[in-house]
Amino acid sequence: MSYKVILFDLDDTLIHFEDYWKVSLLETFRQHHSTKEYDVDLLFDVYWRQNGVFEEMYHKQVITLQQFRNYRLIHALAEFNKEINEAIANDFNNLHKEVSKTFMKANPNLVELLLDLQQNYLLGIVTNGIANWQYDKLEAMGIRSFFPTGSIIISDEIGFEKPSPEIYYKALEYFQSSPDDVVYIGDSWKNDIEGPGNVGIRSIWLNKKNEENQGNSKLIGVIKDILEIKEYL
Repeated sequence: MSYKVILFDLDDTLIHFEDYWKVSLLETFRQHHSTKEYDVDLLFDVYWRQNGVFEEMYHKQVITLQQFRNYRLIHALAEFNKEINEAIANDFNNLHKEVSKTFMKANPNLVELLLDLQQNYLLGIVTNGIANWQYDKLEAMGIRSFFPTGSIIISDEIGFEKPSPEIYYKALEYFQSSPDDVVYIGDSWKNDIEGPGNVGIRSIWLNKKNEENQGNSKLIGVIKDILEIKEYL
């Protein structure tokens, strides 16, 4: 196949949580008035357990993304007999975002890859998340310039989340392309393989966690590192 457009997932594809999330969270625990009195490692263990509980509820669409982020802190601190409200949790999460940006850096090899791909393909991003935060990540990493205005499709802005077909159709509309002209790269089987495949878009699966390949007619390759995508283009 000869592709014209490469679409990327953002989280855990272009940017990886493990590169910034825990270290920035621990630093936020040290700084924020609601958490700085506690042992950060002990608090993290409780917070991480609560994260798992509310992440599952979020994926089942029982709670919103904002509630997921707030509830994990509220319930973690409750285990230390400290009560906080959602306003305080919001304030904590806003500080965490600012701290996180100081830990976000693009891998030089990723920048080189995007520079190379830009010579022959149109580049875009299709991601779930809160728009301002997703843009902030791209700016912090220094890769925002690779993706023109309009080529970054964010669920918060269009009202549909992956794997809903509408979010991929929005990308096709922007690039004025048919599904055969596009390849999608991402780490989530549901959102980045099944979702694009349901609208006819081929995909490359970034499977760093050695998850089971469930089979998909539009899957053209499985990789462990994003730098490997060129062998499938």
